[in-house]
Amino acid sequence: MNKSKKTKRDLLKTRLYSLLILLIAIIIALLGILKKVSDTSNLIDKNNIATTDIIASYDYYDKDATISKANMARDSVEPIAVRINTSQVALYENILNFFDITNQYRDQARNISLTSFQYNVELNSLVNQYTSVFSSLGVNIPNNLAKAIIKDVNDTSYDSYKTIVRTQFEIYMDEYIFNENLTDHQENFALSVNDSVTDSNLKELTNVLKTYLIQINSRIDVQATEQERQRVYQDVTTNSPVLVMAGSILYQKGEKLESEDIRTLSEMGVITVSNDMYMYIGAATLFIICLLASLASKKICGHTMKLQPKSIFIIVLLFFMVYIPALYVPHEYYMYIPYFILPMMLSILISDNTSYIFSGPMAIFYCYIVGGDLVYLFILLIGSIATIYIIRKTSARIRLAISGIALGAINTAIYMSYMLITTDITLYVPYTQMLVLFFSSMAAALLCLGLLPVFEALFNIVTPFKLMELASPTRPLLKRLMMEAPGTYHHSLMVGNLAEEAAEAIGANGLLARVGAYYHDIGKLNRPAFFGENQSSKTGNPHNTMTPQLSATIITSHTTEGVDLAKQGKLPPSIRDIIIEHHGTTQVQYFYHKAQSVSDEPVIEEDYRYSGPKPRTKESACVMLADACEATIRSMETTNIIEIEKTIRKVIKTKRDDGQFDQCDLTLKDLDEILFAFMKVFTGYFHQRVKYPTQQQKDAITDIKPSQEEQDEDENEN
Repeated sequence: MNKSKKTKRDLLKTRLYSLLILLIAIIIALLGILKKVSDTSNLIDKNNIATTDIIASYDYYDKDATISKANMARDSVEPIAVRINTSQVALYENILNFFDITNQYRDQARNISLTSFQYNVELNSLVNQYTSVFSSLGVNIPNNLAKAIIKDVNDTSYDSYKTIVRTQFEIYMDEYIFNENLTDHQENFALSVNDSVTDSNLKELTNVLKTYLIQINSRIDVQATEQERQRVYQDVTTNSPVLVMAGSILYQKGEKLESEDIRTLSEMGVITVSNDMYMYIGAATLFIICLLASLASKKICGHTMKLQPKSIFIIVLLFFMVYIPALYVPHEYYMYIPYFILPMMLSILISDNTSYIFSGPMAIFYCYIVGGDLVYLFILLIGSIATIYIIRKTSARIRLAISGIALGAINTAIYMSYMLITTDITLYVPYTQMLVLFFSSMAAALLCLGLLPVFEALFNIVTPFKLMELASPTRPLLKRLMMEAPGTYHHSLMVGNLAEEAAEAIGANGLLARVGAYYHDIGKLNRPAFFGENQSSKTGNPHNTMTPQLSATIITSHTTEGVDLAKQGKLPPSIRDIIIEHHGTTQVQYFYHKAQSVSDEPVIEEDYRYSGPKPRTKESACVMLADACEATIRSMETTNIIEIEKTIRKVIKTKRDDGQFDQCDLTLKDLDEILFAFMKVFTGYFHQRVKYPTQQQKDAITDIKPSQEEQDEDENEN
């Protein structure tokens, strides 16, 4: 009873703490939004809409427009190129070489007698030789085109073609051709040649030759180009600045001003913009408070929370994933950004508590950046809380997708409620905004589904979805365990139930403990018959014929062999840690004492201990205790609950006195909670059942009429 009251009290403290953070966040957001713009001359209203024509009262140097103009002028400067001296001669040799070789093969084609029996064979051989020669030079001329060039094209067309190609070649060789404009010059060369050519075969030949003849003959002088661009930039800013003349209309009445416009008017002195430092100081202070609260390991939701460096990096990464798009999306489209992927990912990848703490200040920054109004801030804050609540303990990916629909409905309801309060809904129904809110919430859930596997692989994080997939009995290792070592498999299931109950009782990850327990003994797959739960009267005990040291070596090796199997099965590091740590450095007492009794020489204790390491997480410690308690109680002949409790206390005390919990932050209170959790499971497992009478007993009591009390008791049992 006292425990229940304390849990409720801790939960109430947590809720009050969360509400306090949200209250501070709302106050800071209101101050930031109210102080964002202060229009001393009533030229713009609270929605940044001009209430009258805004006119320049004096000549004004428009710095931004001047810089934009200078940048455009600088970008318009063509790259400065210089000749590559060796390239010109080589390119001229290419064109001479091509036409010399083509002339030779055209002459040979004429010398083939048309009446020859092997005319086609000789012609085809000549064509193949022709294409082969140019193929070695990097010019791939199709056979049908080559045949047409050396046989079908008449001399007049061919001679005219040579003249055109050479003329255009000389023209283009005078150009500066470098990598960036090579393709354009090749295409222009082909067009220039083919404009004066009528023969289709020669036109096709031009398209083949353009890459052979027109090649790079220059390179860009990067330094000279940059110097020229800087000169043009300086010339514009110095000699041709953009000036806004006095009397010019800057913004017309009814025009909506963006943040850039307001900043420009502030620089011109037309309006006065308040110091936004208040907003930054307030929001930054809130962030520092939240971070210090996390690092100080305050009690949140009944357990201690600490932020690891990896978690901080994930928070920052998710922060920029949401805010960078917000910087470039036009303000009127800020609702289109799927912001709620941020609290979703934080809750799943780190914890609900971390997401609760950081969602408030992040929502404030986001609302400030996108220029959102008060209702959108409430949507962000309430929607974040709803998101974390909806997906808490979610272990199925389909539920995450469905949560997007629920979140969209909640956000739409918030917006609709605000509109009902502040506007006449009969005149205007904001269908567009409602649909955008709904679909952006759904998009956040779908994006979360797509990005989770990436984060899981990148940061080696085991999410509840991954754990549920690993817990499936159809997984290869679990399937092998079920078929090859059924005793170990059923033992692992029981250990999983115990470990999960214990982990949840002390605020650890119950699902991770359960799945880790399923795999903790997979190392026994290599030699299942050497472990008691898989032995029977038929198989016998192989340890009876072995030395104690060899038996201990086989028994203790199942942790390291289990890690090897886990690596082969691509199990995540957190599961592998449980496999290697679930025995810590405990002693194999049976074989140690057996060795002492049969050996005359001193027995080295370290030879009869597991290699470790000791449990480094609460989940590993829970699996260790669950494994030891389940194995010990299964070997007991009694099912008396009092004896079982004594046995569990003895196991926990033995592990604690042996120093097995030195590397994890288990407290004495946590050990008591684990004891209560184990007793809860074993009480249900060893509950008393109705003893059914045998046939002889039935016959003996047939003639005995039961009393009314016995009849009532029978009905209750049934």
